[in-house]
Amino acid sequence: MEENNNKKKSSGILTGIIVGGAVGSVLSLLFSTDKQRRTAKKMSKKVLEKGKSVAEEFLERYKKD
Repeated sequence: MEENNNKKKSSGILTGIIVGGAVGSVLSLLFSTDKQRRTAKKMSKKVLEKGKSVAEEFLERYKKD
């Protein structure tokens, strides 16, 4: 009888770990998507600003020559 209870407890703990991992994975995907979008926007803005300044410098040098 005691062995049967231990198996149920072990099974319940294992099920909880699996379900918790699955729920955590889904939630992390949902929340990271928004964060990734914001990060991508910040990075693209910085790249555009830097690219614009590099292009302006290049054009100024090209016009001088």
